[in-house]
Amino acid sequence: MNTALKNIRRTPFQALAAVFVVSITLFVVGIFSLVTLASSTILLNFETKPQIIAYLKDGHTTDQVAGLISNLTSTQGVKNAVYISKQDALEIYKKSVGNDPILLGTVTDWGIVTADILPASVEITASDPKSFSTIASILEKTEIVSQTPQGKKEIDFPQDVITELTKWTNAIRTAGLVLIIALTMVCVLTIVIIISMRISSRRIEISTLKLLGAQNFYIIKPYITESIIYGLVGALFGWIFCYITLLYSTPFLAPRLGGIISFPVRFEIVLMLLVALLIFGFILSFISSLFAAARFVKRAK
Repeated sequence: MNTALKNIRRTPFQALAAVFVVSITLFVVGIFSLVTLASSTILLNFETKPQIIAYLKDGHTTDQVAGLISNLTSTQGVKNAVYISKQDALEIYKKSVGNDPILLGTVTDWGIVTADILPASVEITASDPKSFSTIASILEKTEIVSQTPQGKKEIDFPQDVITELTKWTNAIRTAGLVLIIALTMVCVLTIVIIISMRISSRRIEISTLKLLGAQNFYIIKPYITESIIYGLVGALFGWIFCYITLLYSTPFLAPRLGGIISFPVRFEIVLMLLVALLIFGFILSFISSLFAAARFVKRAK
C-alpha cells in the first residue's frame, strides 16, 4: 500500500487522469443503470394496466357481458378482461377528478355527475402487444359494444403505445451498452498504459528482484494495489456524480413520472448502486493492472 501511494504522489497527473477516466466510465454505467431500471418500471406499469377499453351499449344483459368476457379470456394473448359497470365508472371518475366541483358538476348547469350518464365498459389487458389486432377484431364484431354517430365502435385502442415504448426501451439499453463498452475499453487501456509506464520506469529494479528470487505476486502487488485505488476512488466519484444528477433531476422528473416511479428515489437503491459501482470498479482495475503487470514481469525473465 505504501509503495502504491508513493507511486501516486510521484506522478499525480497520471493518477488524476486514471481516476477521471474511471469516474466518467462508472458515472455513465450508473446513469444507464438507473435509466434501465426506470424504463423497465414504466414499461411494466403500462403492461399491467388495461390497454384496451370497449364501451358498452345501455341495456346490455349480464349474459351478453359474460359471453364477451369468456370469448376474450379464451383468446390467446389476453391476460385479463374485467367488466366495469356504470357505478364502477362513477367511482373511478370521482377518484380521478378528486374534489373538483366543476368536474363533478356541482357548480354547473349540467347537474351532479351520476352513474346514468357514464357508460359501462370492458377493460382488457393483453399479455402480448401482438394480440391487439385480434382483440380489436373480436370487439368490432360484438353487438353490445356501442357505436359513434358515424358507426364506428367506441374502443379506446392505443395500438402502438406498448410497442413503441418497448422499442425505445430496447434502443436506450442498446445505446447505453455500446457506450459503456466503449468507455470501459478506454478505461482499461488508460489503466494499462499508466501501470505499464510505472513498471517500465522500474524495469531494472524488477529484473533485480527476479534474480534475487522474488515471487511474481510480490513484484506486481504494488501496481495492482495502485490500480485498485484508481478503480475504487473512481467508482466513488462516479457514484457521487450520479447521486448529484439524480437529486437535481428529481424536481423535473417527479411531476412527470411521480405516478409510476416514487420520488425521491429510495436511498437503499442509491446504496445498492454504490456497491455495484465499487465492485465493477474493483474488477475493472484489477483485471487491467493484472494484464499490464503480468506482461512486464514476463518480459523481465
